[in-house]
Amino acid sequence: MRGVGFVLVILQLATASGTRAQQHDPVKAKAAFRVTFNFDYRNTNVNAERVRFYGLRIGAQRGKDLLSIGFYGLGDDYVQPAVPVEGVGIREHHTDFDFVALSYERLLIDSRRWQVGVPVSVGLGNYRRSYLNEDQRLVPYAVNELVPIEATLHADYSIFRWLFIGAGAGYRHVLAADRSATVMLSDWTWYGKVGLRLGVLMKGIFKRKETGNEPD
Repeated sequence: MRGVGFVLVILQLATASGTRAQQHDPVKAKAAFRVTFNFDYRNTNVNAERVRFYGLRIGAQRGKDLLSIGFYGLGDDYVQPAVPVEGVGIREHHTDFDFVALSYERLLIDSRRWQVGVPVSVGLGNYRRSYLNEDQRLVPYAVNELVPIEATLHADYSIFRWLFIGAGAGYRHVLAADRSATVMLSDWTWYGKVGLRLGVLMKGIFKRKETGNEPD
């Protein structure tokens, strides 16, 4: 308990010190968080075949720590031309997969132009399977919940202070009750992205309005 009390006292002193610093030097005070938003596309292999996920992510950065939430889904169904379906026979098989992921990232480099970090994410999603019947209609027959866990290394380059591009690679492991889903969807992954630092962008817009100049 003494250790906990000591930590709380240190945190209170640090908070009070930061508050006084902002009051005495408002010009140098910085926003606590920077909001980012990006689109990305992720490539991976399913049964040794390349598939692509598309997604969007919004996050908040404080210092070298970044928390974000992302929404991802397959660009197109993963199609297998001839798969045995129990009770039906050999059919064209379609697989769809989407998930939501919560990520924590620690930035190793955070300079004016470059950011390099190690994001780790845990998600929750659905793995849906269907087959094509004689009338050429998709018939859903199985839905499983999945927990994708992913760790990657990425680098972002700032074209402007508010606009960046990036790329990364790592490994995704999928937890599922269906062992075949784990084997099929767990693999190496690599991705590219383009994004906005919304906080920086909005700050620039408001600053230009205050000086009477319209944003480009």
